[in-house]
Parts: sequence; structure tokens; C-alpha cells
Amino acid sequence: MSSTANKDDVYHEKELILNSLKTSLGFAGVGLLIAAVQNSYIDSNTRATIFTKYGSTITGFALLGGIFTATETLTANIRKTDDWINGAVGGCATGLTIGIRARSHKLGVGACLGIGGLMSLYEFSGAWKGLLRYKNEDEKSEWRRKIFKDNNQIINEE
Repeated sequence: MSSTANKDDVYHEKELILNSLKTSLGFAGVGLLIAAVQNSYIDSNTRATIFTKYGSTITGFALLGGIFTATETLTANIRKTDDWINGAVGGCATGLTIGIRARSHKLGVGACLGIGGLMSLYEFSGAWKGLLRYKNEDEKSEWRRKIFKDNNQIINEE
């Protein structure tokens, strides 16, 4: 890291309720899509069964998305940092919720480890921005020079 502070180094508190509601709404849309696919496989004359028969799918996805975002945001606001640990805690809370809904301790622990591990790996790798997210231009060019220097030596040896 550089000795000068970047503007990204300052933590800005996230809005807990708004972020959780937006994510819950988005995941409810995913749940609605899955419920519609489930409903298309049954022989029914009415399409209102999406909400009556598969409403738990919609609410389940909304619940899981909201719990993940709320836990991740709350952890980030308490710790005053935005890193991979927040994603791990949010993923673990989501996995435990899956276990509670299924009434299975084993599933809850497994989903906690699985989702928490995947989300922490995703956050640690830089999410959509990549590993060079927090590096300045000099550090990026030094990293690239080091990586491509080693690759050029391997190519030249062949």
C-alpha cells in the first residue's frame, strides 16, 4: 500500500435498511422466476398458483437476500471497513438461515461454511474489480511487470 491515503481508504457508512430492502426485492424477483418455472411444470388452468403454492419460494429468496445484505452491511458498519470478512459473516448468516428453515443443524453448518467461504473468496479476490482494486498505478505496474517477467522467462526457455 502507498503511504498517501487514497479517497477510497475512508470508510463511508452504508445504509442498512435501504440496502436490505433493495436486495430483498431483487431476490424476491429471482424467487418469483423460480416459482414461475416450478408452476409451469404442473398442469393447472390458473396461474395464481404461483403465489399460493410457491409463495414460500419467493419469500424464502427474499429472506435470504435480505439477511445476507443486512448482516454484511451491519458487520461493515460495526468494523468500519469493507473487506472479505463482511462477506463471510453475511454468507454464514445466510447459511444458518437455510439450516433453520430446513430444520437441520448439519445443513445450517454446511451452508454457513459453503456460502460464507464462497462469499469471502469472492470478496477477497476483489469482487468484480479484481485483485488490483486497492493498488495505485505504480503498484499495479510493478505487479504486472513481476507477473509478466516470470511468464516471459518461461516462454523464452522453451
